Amino acid sequence: MELVCKNGDMSHSKHPDLGGDLTKRVIGAAITVHRAFGPGLDEADYEQALHLELLDLGVEHKCQVPLPLIYKGVRLDCGYRMDLIVEDRLLLELKVVNGLHSLHEAQLLTYLRLSKIELGLLMNFNVLMLRDGIVRRAHTVGSASSPLISLPPRHGFDALSEEVLAAALEVQHVLGNGLLRGTYEACLAHELALRGIKVERGLPAKLLYREQILHSNKLIPLLVDGRLMIACHCVSELGPLQLARDRSLLKAAGADVGLSINFHSDSLATEIRRIRPPL
Repeated sequence: MELVCKNGDMSHSKHPDLGGDLTKRVIGAAITVHRAFGPGLDEADYEQALHLELLDLGVEHKCQVPLPLIYKGVRLDCGYRMDLIVEDRLLLELKVVNGLHSLHEAQLLTYLRLSKIELGLLMNFNVLMLRDGIVRRAHTVGSASSPLISLPPRHGFDALSEEVLAAALEVQHVLGNGLLRGTYEACLAHELALRGIKVERGLPAKLLYREQILHSNKLIPLLVDGRLMIACHCVSELGPLQLARDRSLLKAAGADVGLSINFHSDSLATEIRRIRPPL
């Protein structure tokens, strides 16, 4: 992947259309929509209006395009959709947020890689001036991905935990950042199965209170080899609340130890926590 430009800083070396006619027309259409409505609406409202504006300009495009995800030969129905694809070569992701986050940019780059589209625009309509809410990114189709980096052995981790961490690192290496928690969970389960490790997903939680079994819809995310619970996260950073919730699930799973893994971290080495059930 190649970071090309942001907020008007354009490079033409490999992607001449960045700042070219198509990109300018699309940005102009989005600015027209934003001037008409201003901030404060929903994403779907801006998408419908932008669709009509592009139609009026005669710009070929498609809305809500399905994005299939295939992980090592297995097609996952994760329900991903790209907001707009313009002339099959420019991807638009629309947002209405207080501020664009690095996770939004990671999502755009991952969508570009998975769809094999080279150019993308991230547009946040929740701003006073739309030009302040536009990020341009590019992905060079066919470029080599970053090398897979092994995690160093971690203190107190047994062989099974180390194998799970290696599988998680492979999943993040293949998928990148910016996807949903359930996607990483499903791919991690598949990766562990490929390695010959028994993994169960979505087991019912066993909740016991005053010697009575509670009927709960809560599910255990991943249980590995019947003794290690894995909780996948997609957050800016793991905090006390996430870890406390994972400990509650760990107790409900009847497991002795668990791992909390944040797949939105740039480095899994800094966002893996070993947890024990509450006393």
